[in-house]
Amino acid sequence: MIDWILTHWESIFSWIGLAVTTCTGVAGLTKTKKDDTIAGKIVKLADYLSVVNTPANKAILEKYAKKNK
Repeated sequence: MIDWILTHWESIFSWIGLAVTTCTGVAGLTKTKKDDTIAGKIVKLADYLSVVNTPANKAILEKYAKKNK
């Protein structure tokens, strides 16, 4: 199992990214709030599992966003 994951990790992350993007897009296009809540939880989970979104990186991005308003 580990060998398969290591061999196909790029495809796995591509499919996860596609799922999150699709879920967010559909939630944005619909009027109900329930799917927005579910999409928010999925994005929050992806953000939590992300290696790139560390607290230090978030602080830098927030500082940059405030500077360029």
